[in-house]
Amino acid sequence: MDGASTILEVKDLIVDYVGETSNVRAVDHVSLRLGSGEFLGIVGESGCGKSTLCFGIARLLTPPAEVVGGSVYFAGKDLVQLHEGQLRHLRWRDFSVVMQSAMNALNPVMTIGAQLVDAMQAHEHMPKHKARERAAEVLHLVGIDPLHLRSYPHQLSGGMRQRAMIAMALVFTPNLIIMDEPHRHWMWWASER
Repeated sequence: MDGASTILEVKDLIVDYVGETSNVRAVDHVSLRLGSGEFLGIVGESGCGKSTLCFGIARLLTPPAEVVGGSVYFAGKDLVQLHEGQLRHLRWRDFSVVMQSAMNALNPVMTIGAQLVDAMQAHEHMPKHKARERAAEVLHLVGIDPLHLRSYPHQLSGGMRQRAMIAMALVFTPNLIIMDEPHRHWMWWASER
């Protein structure tokens, strides 16, 4: 794979859970390269650091976890070196993340449609009616009737909430989608075929 087709390059990424007296290493010098149009799966036992790796790459770790070494190059930028404002500009538009627990990732007091529209308007100056049209398109794409734009997360089944998160990840057709526990997200796909 040549450098021009590389979407993501992770070099010697290290993530520790930082403690008062010592650190616990969760990701130990991981390197990988992902090209345009490629899929990459990370496989391992429960608790081996797969989710920590995903969140480290996306810079979505919460304390006490932190990246303590290495680099994550996406679109020519080292995400490890960017501050939160720069990352916010890239997330959703250029790369998106689908969390393992959709119920926790969705806002329980906003409708699915409002959350999709809010995400779009936060990253692009878009008339509200255009954002609603795009929200309906992506819901349809993931197999949810656009009538559910008016539904709250608790009114959807677990599978529908997962698909709503996938729809949110697709609103800007990003170059990279990072999925934590992707088999959970895509089980509906097999059942729809």
